[in-house]
Amino acid sequence: MSNVIARGSISTLINKKDKGIMSTQLTIKDILNIYSTDKEVNRDLGYHRIPKLVKYLETMESPIGIFLPSIVLSFRGDPTKYYNPETSSLLIPNGIKLTVIDGQHRIKGIDQFINKSSIDNELKEKLLNSNLTVQIYFGLSKEDERKLFTDINTNAKRVSRSLVANFDTRDIYNLLVRELYHSSDALQTVKVEFNKSRIVRPNNTTFITSVRLKKFINLIIFGKESPSRKNEKQIKEQYDEIFSFLNKLFSVLFSTLPANPGDVLKSVLGHEPMQNAIALYINESVIIENDNEIKWLETWEDEIEQLGLINWSVKNRDWSPYMMTGRKNTEYQYQTFIETTTLDLKAIIQRKLT
Repeated sequence: MSNVIARGSISTLINKKDKGIMSTQLTIKDILNIYSTDKEVNRDLGYHRIPKLVKYLETMESPIGIFLPSIVLSFRGDPTKYYNPETSSLLIPNGIKLTVIDGQHRIKGIDQFINKSSIDNELKEKLLNSNLTVQIYFGLSKEDERKLFTDINTNAKRVSRSLVANFDTRDIYNLLVRELYHSSDALQTVKVEFNKSRIVRPNNTTFITSVRLKKFINLIIFGKESPSRKNEKQIKEQYDEIFSFLNKLFSVLFSTLPANPGDVLKSVLGHEPMQNAIALYINESVIIENDNEIKWLETWEDEIEQLGLINWSVKNRDWSPYMMTGRKNTEYQYQTFIETTTLDLKAIIQRKLT
């Protein structure tokens, strides 16, 4: 085994100048070489969970792919002789092990997957050379490590721990939206507004606010704007699957719709009633109703691509009966939808595609 290099800056923890944290990317092969577990920090491994993780890994070549939340490790000892601040790189010499705080089941699942004789060697190498986000803590005592392990697993958020550290851990939708945005080229291209509660049209061509994106996601998954406690629990329990599904869905959706969908002078896609109508159409066309598990059609991409057959232009007369003039008698005048027209617009979409 060779040395491992982790690249990233080390930031001190708030009010704890003797403790630090680094967020970095490491290959799965490197993670398997440097990790260790400590029974005084982690609870016993739940071997009943491993087969499900292995089965999930076997879907990595599917159209949706897989998503693995980040791994949290602890670097014991003084890192200063291994860290180069000029290159922002941490040298982890062969033989030095980092203690797993969060992610031991994922690691064991990966280890079991790559040791299966039925798995193609090319697929194993592809997984081993894939990158995972890793969060490395420095200066933690065993008591600190145990507390961090307890905090993470008490909150039970199966998401990137680097994002958990930075954003509201009490709201699974906030976490999901942030993580989707950071992972989705499509969402970054159409733009999401995180700092303001509304978008001033027509000059601002950002597609959607983060608050509306949460509603959009909930409409897609559950067919309603506000989630129940049961819905939130379902999101948490199926976080990896739902994240992968939505990430792929946004890629397909925005490659199907016209470019710059937030430009309301050209298309009707930047308006909330239309966005809600599209989300409801996707829910009814793609999501399979099930009280205990969120499922979707295997051919869901075909349903999304059908949306490319619709004329989304603001000049399309199909939309006219449901529109009004916004910012009337000003130089910023534009056409917008009456707020209560979502179901009417969904009916038009369905009629056009049947």
